Amino acid sequence: MVNTFLRWRQRRWNGEIATGRLPDHAAYDVFAQVDARQALIAALDRLPARQRAVVVLRYFADQTEEQTAAAMGCSVGTVKSHAAKALARLRDAPGLTELITGGVTS
Repeated sequence: MVNTFLRWRQRRWNGEIATGRLPDHAAYDVFAQVDARQALIAALDRLPARQRAVVVLRYFADQTEEQTAAAMGCSVGTVKSHAAKALARLRDAPGLTELITGGVTS
């Protein structure tokens, strides 16, 4: 009776549980993300100021073209042309080819 009681009171093991299925996502690579972030910052630094502002407002701050134009004090067409030119320059940036082709996941 005592052994049954003590066995019941023992702490249960809460470790990992074996499954028959592997996860679908790749391992999290912190160093590759740091390298990709540094390459992106360096590429953004090489852009002219207005193009950099458009890229940051449109794609990082997630603003619409109208909101970006209002924040910059220009027309929507100017925002579109700056965004197109900036994205073309970022596609040709030397350190971003792996990031653009999907080599690094964030």
